[in-house]
Amino acid sequence: MCVILSAKGAFSMKEIKVNEEIISCDNGKDVIYTAENGVYIRDVLINAGIGCEVLIGNISDIHINYCNAEDFKESDPVVLSTCEYRRWCAGASSVMKLRRSLEFLDDADQIVINGDTLDYLSKGVLELMDLEIWDKIPGVIATVGGHERAKQMQGKVRETSTIEDHMKELEKYWRHDIYYYSKLIKNKVLVVGLCDDRAIITKGTLEKLRADIELSRKNGYIMLLFAHEPIKTNNPAHANYTTDMVLTEGDTSGFPYDFCSGNIKGSRLLGWETCDATSKEAYELIVNSADVIKGFFGAHFHNDMHMDILAKANGEDAVIPQYITTATAYGEGHLMRILVK
Repeated sequence: MCVILSAKGAFSMKEIKVNEEIISCDNGKDVIYTAENGVYIRDVLINAGIGCEVLIGNISDIHINYCNAEDFKESDPVVLSTCEYRRWCAGASSVMKLRRSLEFLDDADQIVINGDTLDYLSKGVLELMDLEIWDKIPGVIATVGGHERAKQMQGKVRETSTIEDHMKELEKYWRHDIYYYSKLIKNKVLVVGLCDDRAIITKGTLEKLRADIELSRKNGYIMLLFAHEPIKTNNPAHANYTTDMVLTEGDTSGFPYDFCSGNIKGSRLLGWETCDATSKEAYELIVNSADVIKGFFGAHFHNDMHMDILAKANGEDAVIPQYITTATAYGEGHLMRILVK
């Protein structure tokens, strides 16, 4: 067996047999390599001085696309039209990629999924999420993305219910709070999953986040925040941000993103100027808490990126590193392993 070594030294908590291909991520710091089964693995090291090691497994954008017998019996025209016309990942083809990716996370202290686990809201997808995620990964944190709260996904029949209706349906099904959920790992790292879909943060989420930041300062925890949408960086270096990673089909390499302002075509990031007052307050709270928040992990753009959010730590200039992960639905599977020391 071959143990992959990152530029920072021995990273792997377990032996992984890898191909010879080792790719530096676009920031020149992280390392991406392919395992023998073709899965792309990205290693991220966060030196936070916690006095122990915590390994977080992160996957995103699985896009499970499936309808079961119950869907066909129920005959919701919106869902059945989506099932007919939505061909990407059809027939639950991304589930095998999920399984292959999870093989490399059996030693993780915590696994987090950054949204778009569902490609659209159907009975079949929820059934597979039970079987492949909730039942197989006890204690998993799964954030909600835009696809979870939609039934029309390239279907020809328009939605007949609202986003709010879909969110209520998800609330009944999800095994933890869909808006905000936090868990303390080894009494050192507070892992937070939050919903920032459409750049909206609820008042309840804001207050829970504020309480966890205060708790972390009091007890000496560090925080890692996970959401589907990244947040704006306020960093001029990212006004025309592109990535040079070309890994899989559907890659958007070379496409410019304005992460500085958060005004990105097809998406509105937390911190964008038209966010509502509660969402703006949540953004300011995050970027002014770099003393405890040591990483923000997003997805949605289906590509590996790394950038620095301009922030403050105890009133002094600082940065919070932001990591964006490639979709697990691509290639043979994708994942990120975050080692906190």
